Amino acid sequence: MTTQENTYVAKTFAGLEPVLMKELEALGGTDVRLLRRAVSFKGDKQLLYRANIWCRTALSILHHQTEFNFSTRDDFYEQLREFDWSGLFGPDKTISIRAAAHNTEIFNNTLFLAQLSKDAIADHFRDKTGRRPDVDVANAQVRITVNVNKDNCMVALDSSGEALFKRGYRKASGPAPINEVLAAGLIMLSEWDGQRTFLDPMCGSGTFSIEAAMINANMAPGAERKAFGFSYWNDFDPGLFEKEKAGAISQRKPVSARIIASDNKGFMLDIARQNIMHAGLMGSITVQRNDFFSYRPPANPGWVLLNPPYGQRMKYNDIRVMHTDIGDTLKKRFSGYCAGIISPEMDAMKHLGLKPKRKIPVFNGPLPCTFNIYELFEGKRKEFVAKRKRL
Repeated sequence: MTTQENTYVAKTFAGLEPVLMKELEALGGTDVRLLRRAVSFKGDKQLLYRANIWCRTALSILHHQTEFNFSTRDDFYEQLREFDWSGLFGPDKTISIRAAAHNTEIFNNTLFLAQLSKDAIADHFRDKTGRRPDVDVANAQVRITVNVNKDNCMVALDSSGEALFKRGYRKASGPAPINEVLAAGLIMLSEWDGQRTFLDPMCGSGTFSIEAAMINANMAPGAERKAFGFSYWNDFDPGLFEKEKAGAISQRKPVSARIIASDNKGFMLDIARQNIMHAGLMGSITVQRNDFFSYRPPANPGWVLLNPPYGQRMKYNDIRVMHTDIGDTLKKRFSGYCAGIISPEMDAMKHLGLKPKRKIPVFNGPLPCTFNIYELFEGKRKEFVAKRKRL
């Protein structure tokens, strides 16, 4: 039976919450609510499996277990120890604890909080079964999150296990590759229709192109994964899990959009080809060696997404000059396209000389960025806007 409704929290990057909310609603989630870098929703076990298999913009999906208030460290330990952990998983499973503490004087050290939490859970199993689960910080089968805020504690199990951005196709990468979840989220935020030409002219390891092809082909990102965190829980239903995976695989269709990945570095194109092959998309994405600044794109309309180099990827002496050159190239060569550009260089973005249709704050790892969307056209903006209104 999978009809029991539970509360889940899907974690994501800042700025992608509205996209993830739409994904979860489309999958059947109820009481879907926006949180900070997360979305909460309700559903049954089947939805939990489905969300892990299908969500493109979730980093992990947590299953809420318990919440309690405490007054001392001893009180915290006793309440966590008394919780029915043995009803969730067995002592033969390896565990890890991810702890966070905010606005509390009781726990001013998250390492101590994690250690105390581990002790409470291990002692519960020792009392119940005479055995204690082993800790595996890197590759635990059961991952537990403990969040303390003032005198309140919320506890959840990570149903995903290994982070959902690890699709399995990226075997190699260049410097500072964009995260797969972020790439998918930016494509969805760009409002690409999934049919018109999609250009990835600074492709690097090919993540934008691969994620675009997966969206176009209705490929579920987690359909090929052998196991998730929930696979090690007592209530795991292998038949239901295999049914959901098979259903996802059956919905895949051929890539119908023209998707072009290009770069000016031959070794990066070799990496992109490897990743495209591992994604099962060889032949569905065109790989070309081109310099963006002399690139002549296919006839419009289409979309172009850029993650310009910065930091260790930046070869320009002046980043403002680079952004000026990017803007000039887009204006001269990409008329009729929509362009999406992500960059942490807020001031340099002003040197593009383009007025964004939308500006969306996002994070690329720890870096605050802006994702700007532009409509590219010939002539003056005033004439373009007037023409669009007449259509």
